[in-house]
Amino acid sequence: CGPVVTPGVSPTSTYQFGRQRFDDQTFPGFGTVLPFTLPIIQDFEYAYATQANFAVERQLTDDMSLSVGYIGVFAKHLPHPTDLNTPNTALQIENFRRFAGRDPINTQEAVAFSVPMASSAAFTVVIPGMVAVNNATGLGFVSPAVANFFRPNAPNYFLAQALSGGLVSKAVLDGALVGAGTLRTPGVLTPFGAINAQSSDGRSSYNAMNMELKRRFANNFTFLASYTWAHSIDDSSDLQTLLLAQDTNDFRAEKADSLFDQRHRFVFSGLISSPSGWGSSDSVLKKIMSNFTVAPIIEVSSGRPFNIITNVDSNNDQSTQTDRPNVAADGTLTVPLPFNTGNLGRNRGITHSFASVDLRLTRAIKFGERYRIDLIGEVFNLFNRFNEASASPFFTDVNAFGQRDGGGRYFSRPTASFDPRQFQFGVKFTF
Repeated sequence: CGPVVTPGVSPTSTYQFGRQRFDDQTFPGFGTVLPFTLPIIQDFEYAYATQANFAVERQLTDDMSLSVGYIGVFAKHLPHPTDLNTPNTALQIENFRRFAGRDPINTQEAVAFSVPMASSAAFTVVIPGMVAVNNATGLGFVSPAVANFFRPNAPNYFLAQALSGGLVSKAVLDGALVGAGTLRTPGVLTPFGAINAQSSDGRSSYNAMNMELKRRFANNFTFLASYTWAHSIDDSSDLQTLLLAQDTNDFRAEKADSLFDQRHRFVFSGLISSPSGWGSSDSVLKKIMSNFTVAPIIEVSSGRPFNIITNVDSNNDQSTQTDRPNVAADGTLTVPLPFNTGNLGRNRGITHSFASVDLRLTRAIKFGERYRIDLIGEVFNLFNRFNEASASPFFTDVNAFGQRDGGGRYFSRPTASFDPRQFQFGVKFTF
């Protein structure tokens, strides 16, 4: 059928059919920007959970009972991504010092400076734009991008080849890196930047106390009232994204309240109906009020955590999605110093509490013994309360909002809400 060609890949690439991948020693890559990959670590273990519960129930009256229970769930080996090929910021800083003779003023300067194209009194160029020597110190330095930002695996040989029009091969670049005494060590041809491996060392714990007061239907009235106090702690809540830890070398710092942690939740649901004898009563008022059913649902709950980020790559791991801010003495949030991680804990934001009243009203109209029409009216969020669904995670919005709860957690500018007041009407015919 002719040669096998993969769109977007060099036609000289050798595909190893038995191993279902390209030959990593000859593969020229998909381009000069190295892609990330999502492998599974070698010692990956499947997650498991241990659950315990205990409850005591006491009858209070003929129609009412109270129960108090405990629920505990403890999980180990939860999956989460971690970058096995994270950049070495210490080498980035030292590489810039060799070029400029000073510390970088920010992370961008350390990874975006230009290596000279021609030799001068200050520099001796080994490979134009890629490798040079500072004549004042005799120390070699390399383009951060060509160095693959000092990731452990290897330089970006594909970028070096592209910048030089194919003249700088792996052997040429390796010789220059070693000959000039740079901090970048050679490596094998690996067409990857970040290696976001799925690890399995995550943990979680959930402890909850649940109280229920129940009244069975008697005298035209029933209700169920429940209160739950719960606390969920983990180090990797969101398994649906590729978010890494702020510092992949300090995964323990990710232990915090879960994104779905909800400390308090109270729900009351009930039903009250007109006495069955009112329909045949001589009282006009009782006849009018007969065959009615009222069913309310009341829910009050505390807010849920969210992670606060700076959207600035302070630690220079080539990602802005997980960097958290520092907490100043007055409680405001600031961007950490270059090459540092923020000291604000994970998931220290909190949404406002939730409260809602729903109500269902039904009136039955009977026609003899065989036919009945139910007129149904329902209202959700009866008092049209604004209930915050999510808030901005950016620290600038948190500072501008300027509110904290009793536990020191931060509120932020709301970005979404749950439904406003809604009405629903229906008719049901039974025959």
